Amino acid sequence: MHRGHLDVIMKAKKQCDRVFVVVCGYDNEPRAEEISLDLNKRYALVTEFFNGDEQITVLKVNDTKLGIDESMSMHNWNVWTKEVKHQIDINLMPERQPLCYRKYKWYVAEQRYVDDLTAIEEPVVYIERVNPISGTAIRKEPMKWFPQIVKTFQPYFVKNILVIGTASEGKTTLVNDIAKYFNIPKTVEYGRIYMEQRNITDVDLVANDFHQFISGQYEEYKKAVLNAQKGITIQDTDNLVTLMYAKAYEKDPDIDITGDDYRALVQHAKSIAKYFSWDHIFVVTPANPNFVNDGSRYMKQSVMSERKKNMNRLKMLIDVFNYDKDRITYLTGGEFEKNFEIVRDYIMNLK
Repeated sequence: MHRGHLDVIMKAKKQCDRVFVVVCGYDNEPRAEEISLDLNKRYALVTEFFNGDEQITVLKVNDTKLGIDESMSMHNWNVWTKEVKHQIDINLMPERQPLCYRKYKWYVAEQRYVDDLTAIEEPVVYIERVNPISGTAIRKEPMKWFPQIVKTFQPYFVKNILVIGTASEGKTTLVNDIAKYFNIPKTVEYGRIYMEQRNITDVDLVANDFHQFISGQYEEYKKAVLNAQKGITIQDTDNLVTLMYAKAYEKDPDIDITGDDYRALVQHAKSIAKYFSWDHIFVVTPANPNFVNDGSRYMKQSVMSERKKNMNRLKMLIDVFNYDKDRITYLTGGEFEKNFEIVRDYIMNLK
């Protein structure tokens, strides 16, 4: 839903007492599945958008259940308009005024709809959109048209950039600098915030803490997406990094993490993985000879051999979670200037 739709809806609001916005579509639409916006989800988002507007009622029409296709035949138009008017009648039932006594008209922004509705003797008003935008254009170039997408639909078109890797390779600095450069939302590594707030170190961690990391990181992700006014986020760490450390600590006698704990964490992460969407992932590999000891890092992980083991674990998890290899770029840790330029240039070329 975009401003082009609103051109039509707002005109109808100014000219009519009541407005019914019809959300329609088919089951298993490829265009809808591509962006996870099936008919039920679109109906929910449009309803949410108009929540509190007493002049507008949102209707849902499942064209598949009506037995019609996209051929725009006169038969299909007759079936479709009959269903819409039936739903309107149900909505206005408390007013006890039969539909035949009401003055109604269809507001559309497509000339072919005008022609077809006129052909079946339906009163129709053609509204020329002030904003020359379409759903097809948005799907092709969401960044270009992002400001014209209505608020409830915007999260489905946000480009989420992820930066992951092992410790002390410049991930957080990279995320912070990119966020400042583009003035876009960022996330932080939730696990570090959690530990600082509770004044605990790695050796104090138990399985429940890692479950909190996973849930908390997802909440950070959601907040960033909902605040992405420019349609882009840059995110520091995801649940694969949490699992990377949990796997390493499973073998550490100083930390109380068992194999069963780790397997439960993997299932937790998988249960919410479908809610994460990464348009590109930058993996910072261990190469920085200077490991920063800021008082919060577990120094057993500081030696290069351990950092490389963690990177191997992370790569294994990338396979386990089926992350798209075509959307992954590996960066060399410690090469701060080069890494910044690579991520900056990637974002600048987004459409």
